[in-house]
Amino acid sequence: MGKLLIVSLDALSSREWEAMAARYPNAAAFARGASASLDARSVFPTNTYPVHCSVATGRPPREHGVTSNTEPFPSRRSRWITSASAIRAKTLWQAAREAGLTSAAALWPCTAGSPDIRWNIPEIHVQPGENQIITNLRSGSFLLQLRMVLRYGKLLDGARQPALDNFVAACAVDVLRRKRPDLTLVHLTCYDTLRHHNPYGSPALETAYASLDGHLGRLLDAAGKDTTAIVFSDHAQLDVHTVLTPNDILVEMGLIGVGADGYEPGGHRCFIECCGGCAFFHAGGLPGDGTARVREAAAASEGFGRFLTDEEMDVSGRAGLAFGFSAKRGYCYNSIKADEKGNHGYPLDMPDYNVFYAVRGKGFTPGARRGGSLLDIAPIAAGILGLGMDNLD
Repeated sequence: MGKLLIVSLDALSSREWEAMAARYPNAAAFARGASASLDARSVFPTNTYPVHCSVATGRPPREHGVTSNTEPFPSRRSRWITSASAIRAKTLWQAAREAGLTSAAALWPCTAGSPDIRWNIPEIHVQPGENQIITNLRSGSFLLQLRMVLRYGKLLDGARQPALDNFVAACAVDVLRRKRPDLTLVHLTCYDTLRHHNPYGSPALETAYASLDGHLGRLLDAAGKDTTAIVFSDHAQLDVHTVLTPNDILVEMGLIGVGADGYEPGGHRCFIECCGGCAFFHAGGLPGDGTARVREAAAASEGFGRFLTDEEMDVSGRAGLAFGFSAKRGYCYNSIKADEKGNHGYPLDMPDYNVFYAVRGKGFTPGARRGGSLLDIAPIAAGILGLGMDNLD
């Protein structure tokens, strides 16, 4: 049994990781010493919260129950799914606590309120009028977070990047050095944030590469040479030239309305759940012929790529819905109008859309291979911590 550090580099595709490792020293050193799975498959739907929950459980969304980042109804007030209680499968941190091990998490999705993470700084998205610090203090380790704000709060600039990652990394380094957890999970989001607003290859993204490389070096140094480290990306992003709001289809059909906070449900309670590169139709009480008309309208709409397969609907946790569909390359679906240059949530068969994971530590032979899946990470982590897969059942 050994200590384990897991670092998520949000939205960094396998080709972007390879580019970063070719130019930046800490990524290069880690890549040389790691056993890596390049061009690995993510988990559908390829959005941050479902994927991180799959990494933490080894289960697809249909089993762990976190199928989206936010509540499904298309509203500006749709809440992010941040509570640890939303995860229906056993997590690594639950299994670790049962085995008498300690865990720490910094900005890891769906950890709010977890009784199993001893040192917890959860990722919380507040609603208008809510106070970020107060909400975080209530949702994680109160005294730890208070100390971290007092020590490193000057690094913050609201939720803006790269300042947020600077704070998160400083907190994680502090916990690694002072507390020495058995399991530490760190979620760095700078690249994802900047990629949403910049196309692939943009010079602006160099800020994210440099930031991630520096944080990776500091985290690995704080963890120490005897700690095994897993570095991975949750999803890639594809360039976007047009953001679509498919619920306008339902508005035109008179099935839903529009209000100050976005769309308003109509009598049938139907709506289209938007997940970036894909969307799902919740039929509510709409009759079958009405659902057929919505399906025809979706297929004829701008940016329509294809209908999702039964397998994709099942693995995403939406087997009971009427249908789902994906966007063409260059398009994405959103609940509200937005200006985006990149997005995710697409099916796994999109070109240039693979991710990576890399493991460095005792027992892992350096070298790269192709293939693999992010569902591999949980059993690898369980083995490192001496838990065994039975602990995750």
